[in-house]
Amino acid sequence: MHEPQCPKCSQPMEEGYILDGTRHGDKPAEWIEGPPQYSIWTGLKLKGRDRLKITTFCCPKCGFLESYAKPDVSQS
Repeated sequence: MHEPQCPKCSQPMEEGYILDGTRHGDKPAEWIEGPPQYSIWTGLKLKGRDRLKITTFCCPKCGFLESYAKPDVSQS
């Protein structure tokens, strides 16, 4: 994916990710298919749901964020 330009101020945006802190450590955030279903034991039910890694672009000038959920092509 090419680095997009900021729709607010036309600056080139920088690729990065949003950190997701869990009790098992830090990791990049993921997109989970469907609405959240809560579990009394695990917080959220995730079994059987599609997951996609999220790539986020940030404008260094104005701070605008733009995120994309894309399949991990290295696991194909």
